[in-house]
Amino acid sequence: MSKRKLKSLEQHLKTKGVKVVYAKGNFSSGYCRLREEGVALVNKFFDTKGRILSLEEILKEIEEEE
Repeated sequence: MSKRKLKSLEQHLKTKGVKVVYAKGNFSSGYCRLREEGVALVNKFFDTKGRILSLEEILKEIEEEE
């Protein structure tokens, strides 16, 4: 999986009003709303494939909400 696809997913989420944040910690990934802002939190230690899979899962969750 490519970094181009990762950037594309990040841009797509941005157009939906979701901020993608990469942080280190003992967690996998997730999506939450803080006030009216959407935040997609992804583990900083994931490789490109892991980041893509996480963002795809988050995007699927957001589209189901809509």
